[in-house]
Amino acid sequence: MQPDLNLLVTSAHAPQAYSTIRALRPLARKIVVSGYPVKALLGRLPHAAYSRLVDRRYSVPSPVGDWQAGRIQRANSEAEEAYVTAMLGICEREGITAVFPCWDPDVYVLSKNRERFARLGVLVPVPDFDITLAALDKYRTVEAALAVGFPCPRTYLCENDADARRIAAEEGFPLVIKPRFTSGARGLHVVRDEGELLGRLDFAQDGRYRPMLQEFIPGGRKQSLQFLVDRKGQLCFAFHKRRVRSFRVNTRFGTVSESAPLPPYCGKVAELVKTMNWWGGGGVEVLHDPRDGAFKLMEMNARFARQLWNRTELGINEPQACLEIARGHECPPLPQYPLGVLFVSPYEDLLLCGLQLADLAAWRLRGLLGGTPPGDASNAPLPLRELLPGFFSTYRRGRTRVLDPCFRHFFQDPVVSLIWWLQFGTWVAGACRQLGR
Repeated sequence: MQPDLNLLVTSAHAPQAYSTIRALRPLARKIVVSGYPVKALLGRLPHAAYSRLVDRRYSVPSPVGDWQAGRIQRANSEAEEAYVTAMLGICEREGITAVFPCWDPDVYVLSKNRERFARLGVLVPVPDFDITLAALDKYRTVEAALAVGFPCPRTYLCENDADARRIAAEEGFPLVIKPRFTSGARGLHVVRDEGELLGRLDFAQDGRYRPMLQEFIPGGRKQSLQFLVDRKGQLCFAFHKRRVRSFRVNTRFGTVSESAPLPPYCGKVAELVKTMNWWGGGGVEVLHDPRDGAFKLMEMNARFARQLWNRTELGINEPQACLEIARGHECPPLPQYPLGVLFVSPYEDLLLCGLQLADLAAWRLRGLLGGTPPGDASNAPLPLRELLPGFFSTYRRGRTRVLDPCFRHFFQDPVVSLIWWLQFGTWVAGACRQLGR
């Protein structure tokens, strides 16, 4: 079969953009990528744009500011209109037939402009705006989950200082502040007293969605379930893994995971996506609450996760299936994923191991000096007797491993890998501020 796809992939800084490019390259005559101007020396570097698999790259105006500020509306803002105009121009110039959004702000803006792209014959594989907006809204997702019996942390909307004080009096501290529209935990804060709570909240700005307040779950272990949903609202593929190594027990900063059987809450996820009329790719993040053993929904992601490569490197082509669903076709059959496979990012894993050793040393030093006790004692660094054996066991013979694409395809795409590793190194350097806390 001859390739018949002229593809535009957005947000070249996102890890899933590179996985999407690799998955769809055999099906595409042409792949073009878009990214935002890099404002800082080591800002979000568009590593995927420099792949040898990409035919052309474009820098487009960023629509992210309104999204991050909570200014969510059906009409385009000035910045969003500039972004859409630039993207439409690329589509006309390059003869694009499909645009694949890879980051939440792109999903949001492109969903409300789908018809403008459709008039050019360009497919955008996301649902209608109202459906997409509900999936992107953390509060509405919690409401939908509770309606189908999916447990969630206690969640409140907060409109003013009086609301914040009342909620704090009912819940106690710590509390979690979370924007209703966010990605990558941006704007999420754990606050431990009223002064910190009120200092983090900003009610002076009009026209913004107010943040949520949620109960804090001490010792909660994060999990995720990734899925693909057909036009009838049925799960046609689901994937689950367990974390093997992350910076701390309940942090999202991880480098090794292992494919695992589908979790007990998979049925509730199926009910949730059906009641929300979702179709296409996505995922949910949950927290296992050690106090009652319940798996509690934290949020839904209305896009493929950054670890999309866990499936594409196994030969499970979810981006292709998503395009078929968007075209109104049946979801093509996807293979079952094997259990017990380790997904390893060796370069990142080595840096993380060094960071964990430094974190453990700082933690112990703080204890010796009588420093401030941690907010969540269950999130302490791993002891040395577990940390190093765990690291070396990952690379022991006899383990089935899949390496991340930047490492696995380094000699084919060295520039992509070097840019990504540089970016990751800056994140590790930033994480040093959390050592011992």
